[in-house]
Amino acid sequence: MNGSRKTVRPARAGMHRAGATIGLAAALTAAAAVPAHAAAPSAAPAGTRVTAVAGSDGSLTLHVSGGAAALTARAVPSTSPAVTRVFVPSGGSTSCPSGYACAGVPYGSGAYVFKFYRYGSYSLSYWGGRGVLYNHQTGGAAARYDNSGGGQIGCVPAGVLRNGVNWDPVWRIRLTSAGC
Repeated sequence: MNGSRKTVRPARAGMHRAGATIGLAAALTAAAAVPAHAAAPSAAPAGTRVTAVAGSDGSLTLHVSGGAAALTARAVPSTSPAVTRVFVPSGGSTSCPSGYACAGVPYGSGAYVFKFYRYGSYSLSYWGGRGVLYNHQTGGAAARYDNSGGGQIGCVPAGVLRNGVNWDPVWRIRLTSAGC
């Protein structure tokens, strides 16, 4: 990649920026003054995982496990360009229409589900934890996910639901007409 990603990834748990630890009050105050493209807390508590079961009608039933619901304000996961995004509480469901690829990202006591339709690249901001990627595209189209250097981490063929996707190192999702 050529630096087109504008969001700075937060430090991992146990790591400190510039050798300092910031208290909750200071972090919340600082977050209010920091532009949206700057560093933000993780999108999900450590250990949070989203799993899904796909129905024959394209519906996804999501379950969130591990980690406790975060008590602090966190940035909401997003994409650029923007796609349809819905919040689904644990145990809830949403559709992933035919022709779409849908990704679930843990957030609090549920998950945000992003619905991608057009071929192309989508930069990710504030994605973390373990989630799902359901490629409900047709005709052999692939859903790929890449690291910060543009290297492909994984590829999900059409018709496949992949649970356990680690979103922490993923910076981009690509929909392509070429198969995996």
